[in-house]
Amino acid sequence: QMCSSGHRRVNSSVFKGGCTDHTTGFHCDECIPGFHGVANKRTPNDCQPCACPLNIPSNNPTCHVDPRGELICDRWQPGYMGAHCDRCTNGYFGQPVVKGRLCQPCQCNGNLDLASPRSCDPITGSCLSLKCGKRSQSSRGPNTFARHCICHPNTIPGCCSVANAFCQSACGCNQVGSMTQQCNPNTGCCLCLEQSHGKKCSECRLGYRDFPQCISCICNMAGSNIQTCDADQDVCACVDRTGQCSCKANIQGLKCDRCKLGTFGVSTRNPLGCSQCYCFGMTSNCSEAQGLIRMWLSLKPEQTKLPLVDRDNQQETTRGVTFQHPEIIANADLVTQKLTKTYYWRLPEQFQASMITAYGGKLKYAIYFEERDETGRTSYEPQVIIKGVSNRNKVMVRHMQGLQIGQPTRHEINMTEVRTWKYKDKNVMTMEDFMDVLFYVDYVLIQSSHGNMMRHSRISMEVAEEGRPSMESEWAHQVEKCDCPLGYSRLSCEECVAGLYRLSARSGGAASRADIGSCVVNGWECGTDISVSSLQNCQHNTEGDRCECFAPGYYGVLRGRPGDCKPCACPLTKHENNFSPSSVTEGLNDYHCVACPEGHLSTLNMVFAPLDVPRVTTATSVPQAGPQPCDLRSGQCRCRPGATGRTCSQCMKRHVCGPSGIMCTYTNMTY
Repeated sequence: QMCSSGHRRVNSSVFKGGCTDHTTGFHCDECIPGFHGVANKRTPNDCQPCACPLNIPSNNPTCHVDPRGELICDRWQPGYMGAHCDRCTNGYFGQPVVKGRLCQPCQCNGNLDLASPRSCDPITGSCLSLKCGKRSQSSRGPNTFARHCICHPNTIPGCCSVANAFCQSACGCNQVGSMTQQCNPNTGCCLCLEQSHGKKCSECRLGYRDFPQCISCICNMAGSNIQTCDADQDVCACVDRTGQCSCKANIQGLKCDRCKLGTFGVSTRNPLGCSQCYCFGMTSNCSEAQGLIRMWLSLKPEQTKLPLVDRDNQQETTRGVTFQHPEIIANADLVTQKLTKTYYWRLPEQFQASMITAYGGKLKYAIYFEERDETGRTSYEPQVIIKGVSNRNKVMVRHMQGLQIGQPTRHEINMTEVRTWKYKDKNVMTMEDFMDVLFYVDYVLIQSSHGNMMRHSRISMEVAEEGRPSMESEWAHQVEKCDCPLGYSRLSCEECVAGLYRLSARSGGAASRADIGSCVVNGWECGTDISVSSLQNCQHNTEGDRCECFAPGYYGVLRGRPGDCKPCACPLTKHENNFSPSSVTEGLNDYHCVACPEGHLSTLNMVFAPLDVPRVTTATSVPQAGPQPCDLRSGQCRCRPGATGRTCSQCMKRHVCGPSGIMCTYTNMTY
């Protein structure tokens, strides 16, 4: 009734050929043995190999589809079980659903107790229930074992003897995670592959998940909880299946690589992962500033002697201070004639004023001291003191362990509040107060009273500036870039934009986090007629009801600092030109004078320059000397007909220059 493979029936006669694509039958509408499917669709893929358990040529079973539509395998080699032959029977191990991991007998020297439903591990092949492991009830007593037990090569050596033969537990090394089935004869530990771990190599090592695949976690070390990481190997643990790493408090993301909203700057040194946005309380949105490099502030060549002061910076002396390149030396015998208590070096002006970009950098210096009595002076005072200028006069200090006599030491102090700086009462410093101090530093002190001869050198502090990294400077991190509201500028919104000034809280302004006041419009221009201040105590060339305006003859941008008001150079001094200076601002840093004498022009850094106007004549006039009227802003002279150029020193087209000066006459000459 049925055509054999490779034949077909035509008009009740059998002809060779016809059925293809693993089909057979009178109408080629059935699948050949080893294949299954619905063959009446007339497509090449109607019949598929029986996946028992894999859809590969090496499988040679038969299969059928039950009434429920489920594929059922009919036969397979010994050692397999399940509707899809996808599991190993008792006494066999393997992973049939993985290519190349066929079911094979467990290697237990024939000592498996097959009566036990799990005589060996069906995945790893570890011997679990052994015949020789059962105690014998023979006359030899309850603690002897059957003599027919033979130890497997992969058990710990020396476990068998003629007098008392028994099988010690097999090594049980995981076949996927171990390099070999042999284990250490003393400890029983297996030799694991790189990504595996554990005594039997049955776990993923730190930094990997989902045994036996052992997929890399790829956690961000800086943002992950340090208790889940190995700093030496630079790896961290993560959760199986999801791969979620264990993040620090201010970190988010699957890999712990992003700061939470309101924080910035992922850092290994920060126990919270990211720092809270400071921004002087003007906004809570910020990110880590980009394009900044670390530059070093250091002593200038002429700063060979630093003053010594007491802890409160009230008394000062340079007595006993000398310079011996590259060190500044303090002789205690001479210094203590003026300063009797603990004394400090006071760093010069480049370490003062705005130091906000020093956050995240380092303060560095080297120390060496000598002492006659070989014990040295014991000081419980802080080693470094930094005082800020604010309404609360905040001071932060840094304590360090005692120094060694005659041993040069190099100190590097992190300029962050984390585990470094404290208040004077030794309580932990908050980031808010730390930034308040850096907003405007009054002074930086480094202790010098350690021995009878104290040497300091290589004093420097890192700050962030725009630039490109090099061998001497690297990218700056942990510097915030705030999304400042309208009217505020700079990285931490610490300054007002041009045309605004600081209005303190006590004068009616909204108080910021640092009590530095809010930015409001002042409408000021340098040289305008401003009424005398009603406060009578305005300083630094300011005036107005709230000292918000510049005094006549001064210009700049008010930021609340002593040097904000700069003199209008119109002219440099009143006495030299005998008229009052006056100017009008143009942009943030430019201005022009409005009281220059006739024939003079003022531009930034070139004040009242006389206009060099050449002699300009017509064809019938005689040369005339002297400056001509000009535009006070641009310096453009008003030229006579035919002349052109800023100083009227050129002839226009179709005009010529005569022998007696510049003769601008019209000509019909064709050029």
